[in-house]
Amino acid sequence: MNTPSAPQPAKILIVEDELLVARDIEQQLTDLGYEVVGVTREGEEALTLVAALRPHLVLMDIQLAGVMDGIAAAQIIRTEFALPVVFLTAFAADDILARAKLTEPFGYVLKPFSERELSTVLSMALYKHQAEAKLLTTTRQLQALSRRVLEAQEQERRRVAIELHDELGQSLTAIKINLQLGERFKDKAPPDLYSENIRIVEDALKQVRSLATALRPSMLDDLGLAPALKWIAEQSAGRGGFEVRFHHERSLDRLAPEIETACFRIVQEALTNITRHAKAQRVEINLRRDLDEMVLLVSDDGVGFDTAAMRERATTGASLGVLGMQERATLLGGRLDMASVIGQGSTVELRCPWRTQGDAL
Repeated sequence: MNTPSAPQPAKILIVEDELLVARDIEQQLTDLGYEVVGVTREGEEALTLVAALRPHLVLMDIQLAGVMDGIAAAQIIRTEFALPVVFLTAFAADDILARAKLTEPFGYVLKPFSERELSTVLSMALYKHQAEAKLLTTTRQLQALSRRVLEAQEQERRRVAIELHDELGQSLTAIKINLQLGERFKDKAPPDLYSENIRIVEDALKQVRSLATALRPSMLDDLGLAPALKWIAEQSAGRGGFEVRFHHERSLDRLAPEIETACFRIVQEALTNITRHAKAQRVEINLRRDLDEMVLLVSDDGVGFDTAAMRERATTGASLGVLGMQERATLLGGRLDMASVIGQGSTVELRCPWRTQGDAL
């Protein structure tokens, strides 16, 4: 059984003009459990070390040995490398503080300082940076999702417009021509003109039903989530050439509309991905209640995928489907987990609070 690996210590670069002070700080950081990846007296060399070593945080003195002072170096580090900088300095003049603020430092500690003070500032700085990084990632994901959603919306509108024009438009045009012929020739009109009109109307009705079902299946509203999932599973199995098994608790109540819609769309997207990429033979869909949570599982025995690469594509907005599923889960107050092993299939799991129709949000 594999034991989880211990978290790696945060890497810190020390930029300090006084070598003896730098060595003392290095010892304190080591005692606190941090890894010191480098020590330098110059701002120019600090930039080189940051690019090469990629520390998690930079401890920066303001007065340095080189031409570049600590504030100028910190500004470049924040702008080009997006790393947190904590100033350790003996300078507290207002003009220096004003310049330092412009670099958006994650801490400012005046010398002399205690080990506890240093530990607190570093812990808070690293935590703030992690929160900032998560917020930035989430913001980028939302921006990418919004952009792709608008693109998908326009594509869907274009598809519907084409179907309306090419299918229904032609059918209605044919009926109009037939009616005009019947009016013009009256008793001399072809005997099968009426039956042809009936056939065209029936075809048009089928097209309307097909178009409406593609936009949103009526059984989701009329019959509930389980029948809708069974229907989409059978449809996907027919197109993808795989066997699908759908399991659900017979006693399940009608869930809140937003949950039913989100579950249906998540399964729809998962089945679409399986059809396109998985080369699966069997797919299982499981819908159940686990205490106060609703659990939805979609698993397959296909070729699997690289989960790290998938998450990276989702982060950069390259995978609209994954982003959409995650966003739907978040809006429900739940979470979406994806697991896969190359050659051994994949699993999509949604967990969210259990709510039936009429329950308050």
